[in-house]
Amino acid sequence: MKTIKFLSTVVAVSIVAIATAVEKPKMNVVPLTPDRAVVSIHNNEAAVFELSIVANNGDLVYYKQSAKPLNSYQKVYDFKELENGNYTLTLKVNDTRLSKEFEVATSGIYVGESKMRFDPYFAFSDDVLKLSYLNFDGENYALNIYDENGLVYKTKLGSDFNMVNGYDLSALASGSYNVVLSSANNEFTYSLVK
Repeated sequence: MKTIKFLSTVVAVSIVAIATAVEKPKMNVVPLTPDRAVVSIHNNEAAVFELSIVANNGDLVYYKQSAKPLNSYQKVYDFKELENGNYTLTLKVNDTRLSKEFEVATSGIYVGESKMRFDPYFAFSDDVLKLSYLNFDGENYALNIYDENGLVYKTKLGSDFNMVNGYDLSALASGSYNVVLSSANNEFTYSLVK
């Protein structure tokens, strides 16, 4: 029982440490007119950011990457060329993603709530691949490892909220590998050399 309590405490401390170490950007979308909105971004530390707008069908309709690290950004966007429908505005700062869904309609722009998500943490040392991921959306994930010839390892991880796994890769030959953590909606890639 003490071992379980100790492990639970270690996991909780790890999650708090990860949560306090990551970026916490803020993004506001304020409609100004039926077809214009101001997008404001603020981050405590200057960082390069990516801003994208994706339609519900998956089409990328806008993409911008800052040329240099910034603490803040503000711009008025004109959405009159967008068809009526639902879109997702996503801000990516380092390993943090902040998304807002919004609707473009004849009567105006309607902005939903924000969702903050974090990219998985990968590390490789001493022939051990370590993976940690907070699965906020409860999606089913799989892990695949590829070498230059194709798939060498595959496993289903399920839909647990806190995914913390280690993989002994000592049996793999020396070389370059791509590790892919994927669900129906997301894919994260990590490259390693053994």
